[in-house]
Amino acid sequence: MHTIRLPRGRRRRGAAALEFALVLPLLLVLVLGAIDWGYYFFVEQVVVNAAREGARVGTLQSNATLADALDNAQVACNFFITQAGLNSSLATCTPTTGPGPSIVVTASYTTGSLTGFTNAIVPTRAFARAEMRN
Repeated sequence: MHTIRLPRGRRRRGAAALEFALVLPLLLVLVLGAIDWGYYFFVEQVVVNAAREGARVGTLQSNATLADALDNAQVACNFFITQAGLNSSLATCTPTTGPGPSIVVTASYTTGSLTGFTNAIVPTRAFARAEMRN
């Protein structure tokens, strides 16, 4: 009985393709997950800073009425989100009065997966609350 010997290169070539096929799904999950989580953390920081900026602007209105201060806080929050390059129609900025002489701004933004690959693990909403005293 004779065995057929293959040249060395032919045996290794098939093994490399098999190894690549086994590693590719894990590599895709890591890369696409990093993209989606990076985008979520970017949006979260924009929302936190927008709420903070809205509360700051609302408290700086020393001679304005309370209604004007709340309106200015909402405009500042929405403007910050727009200037960061996010879609203002997906954002919600709600200024209210807090305990004592303070302005409270809650901001949220509907996020999601950019790649569509990690929808189940990336949060769908970024939320922040900021309060500042007059």
